[in-house]
Amino acid sequence: MVSISEEIAAFALSDLSIPDEVVTLARLHFLDTMGVAVASSGFEFATAISRAAARLGSGAEAHAIGTGQSLPAPSAALVNGVLAHGLDYDDTHIAAIYHASAAAFASALAAGEATKASGAAVLEAYIVALEGGCRLALAANGEFHDRHLHPTSLCGPFAAACAAARLYGMKHDELSNALGLCGSLAGGILELDGSWMKRLHPGWAAHSGLSAAAMGRAGFKGPRLVFEGPHGFFNAHLGRQPDREILLAGLGRNWELMGLAIKPYPCCHFIHAFADAAIELRETPGFDVQAVARIDAPLSQRLHHLVYQPADKKRAPQSEYDALFSVPYVIGLALVKGKVDVAGFYDGDLANPAVLDIASKVTCTFDDKSDFPAHFPGEVRIEMVDGTRHVLRKAQSRGTPGLRLTEAEILEKFRSNVARELPAGQMEKLERLALDIGTVADVSSMVAVTKHRLQGVAAE
Repeated sequence: MVSISEEIAAFALSDLSIPDEVVTLARLHFLDTMGVAVASSGFEFATAISRAAARLGSGAEAHAIGTGQSLPAPSAALVNGVLAHGLDYDDTHIAAIYHASAAAFASALAAGEATKASGAAVLEAYIVALEGGCRLALAANGEFHDRHLHPTSLCGPFAAACAAARLYGMKHDELSNALGLCGSLAGGILELDGSWMKRLHPGWAAHSGLSAAAMGRAGFKGPRLVFEGPHGFFNAHLGRQPDREILLAGLGRNWELMGLAIKPYPCCHFIHAFADAAIELRETPGFDVQAVARIDAPLSQRLHHLVYQPADKKRAPQSEYDALFSVPYVIGLALVKGKVDVAGFYDGDLANPAVLDIASKVTCTFDDKSDFPAHFPGEVRIEMVDGTRHVLRKAQSRGTPGLRLTEAEILEKFRSNVARELPAGQMEKLERLALDIGTVADVSSMVAVTKHRLQGVAAE
């Protein structure tokens, strides 16, 4: 039987007939991811990863978003993948629980620059990477998180290798070997502990995918049974064989990437429905946030360890990541400010007493109605000091496939992100290039528009 990796390689390198709706969705997700990467470029973690990339070696195949730093393609993919996921504001495939765009975007962009590819070619490679990564994560059925592993870091290298192979014009056996090698380059735990680890995951996945592609092109052999072998990817991480049907059925005809969701809020997607409900309840006539006595927020038992426990840390976050993965904090932010935005996590306001007061009143019980991981529902039950109650349940959050953001809302998010770093003229040019990526002659011109900072990131 043809192996799973051989089937995926055939798809990634084939002449594709991509439906217009898939192209349109991918174009908007590419734009959205670019906006997040630009916004991330002004943060301390961006400077740190840029300095690290400089220490890995010099080159000028591709460039870092924001600084225009010249780098070898794998290192540019590393930096840009970190930036794409830097604010936890990039997209998610809901059923797969997978940040699909960050590694796909970073690898397609870096390989595209290195090969002087057109925007149309880069967009196709990005679509191939999205589809391959989403299917791999879907086959796990949420079990990676149960085992404290991050699907983005596990599936991202395979996706990135597919994007690189398409742009480098690799042969089928070269990509099959590269995918085999990715099995030993894929990894990522969810032990964050106030660190920047999670930001690294898609960047390192993109770097790994491009590195595996380079080895495959050079003739270095990888295992053909990387997915289904007795010691393969799925047995190693989940203790079982993969579902071949999920991975391969209708590949190239049925597009699982249509399950992607653009985030309206810069925090863990598991919490978005709670934010939606809290913001809506805040608008109830006569609602007084100062009169809140207690809040119950039923949450899938499988998610308590990620976004509620330990409860004391989630109610009083000590770091950005504590807040980003906290149901109590996000509900507090939504009820006090009426919005959940970048400033609420990153602009020095984590100790806002009004927000922390509400967060201290939130308890997450077990949600026996949850259909996680098919959807990420959220329910907010507020009891006021006078005994009145306000209850609202959201079966899914805004931005998900059943409630997609409009193009106008996506552009508003893009502009808000990019305006943190770029002046209006550059922002408008970048927006036009991203929206019209299919007509861009050389994708390097798009990266060049993002430059706004002195490089200042030498290896030292």
